[in-house]
Amino acid sequence: MAKAGDDDYNRALDCVDAGQLQEAIEAVESALMSDAKDGGYWQLYSILLIQAGRAEDAEKAKVKASEFGLGEVDALLIKAAGAAAEKNWNKAVTACEQALDLAPDSGEVWTSYAANLIEGGYRKDALKASATAVELIPDEGQLWYLRGRILRLSEKLVDAEEAFGKAVAIEPKLAVAWYEKGMVEYQKGAVKEARQSFLQAKALGLKDPSLEEALKIVGEA
Repeated sequence: MAKAGDDDYNRALDCVDAGQLQEAIEAVESALMSDAKDGGYWQLYSILLIQAGRAEDAEKAKVKASEFGLGEVDALLIKAAGAAAEKNWNKAVTACEQALDLAPDSGEVWTSYAANLIEGGYRKDALKASATAVELIPDEGQLWYLRGRILRLSEKLVDAEEAFGKAVAIEPKLAVAWYEKGMVEYQKGAVKEARQSFLQAKALGLKDPSLEEALKIVGEA
């Protein structure tokens, strides 16, 4: 049964997808006002605080998450998020590998593993990890976006375009996926299609100097 804070928690996840960190933090804080004993809420809160550079507050949230039922796998995911915030990709990857030893069938862990692998420059391993992640969680747009980004960085443009297409089909308001879709289309020479994808990303509120630059490049299409 859904709890009072679940709507706010889900809103926080949507904000994360949209790259709206402060809004995500505020949404989780609202969820915690509804239920301050939910370990999952505290877990997400701690990860977001790490990303915001609020290490001391994040540690307090982590303690709360543990107090209200945070498991060892979740603790390792928080450790990976902390390492990622410091751009210590090897440490983040190691934490994910330790989590996979405990939960080899967790799509969430495979997702974190893939994200940290690609940031660390381990493209082949990231491709494999993201393939496993989407197999375990096939209906999550954000995950298909990650898969597409890894494919694009690995210069597998056809597969990347397909992945971004799945991402926006599942989550039509996922602005970053529209932007990345446009990047792939442009690289493939489909300039008009790229312009439409960039415009969609802008309409959905994506604020990124690279998007504005991309629109200038394809503006005459």
